[in-house]
Amino acid sequence: MHDLREYLADVSAELGVGLESCSWGSEPMWAYIALDRRFEGRDTALIWDADSGWSLATEESEQDTDLRVVAKLGGPVAPPAGVVADFVSGFPTGVPWLAAS
Repeated sequence: MHDLREYLADVSAELGVGLESCSWGSEPMWAYIALDRRFEGRDTALIWDADSGWSLATEESEQDTDLRVVAKLGGPVAPPAGVVADFVSGFPTGVPWLAAS
């Protein structure tokens, strides 16, 4: 991917959280977007890497900041921002999320 920052700006804007909610790095390329939704009282985030693409994650426990992947977005590694936003909106905050496969 040529410009990860630009791609994250598009995705975060589509999610309504803004680039200030993002972290990213290279070698290997990775990204993290903090989401403004919670699941069972736990923070949630989107995580991305150049090999796997996007995953939805939550804190492992309320006392732990390790992330647990709860769902993966299939398809291209870097889908359009609208596809990523649709993926996130498909997981309501009030019901259990599907386990990652």
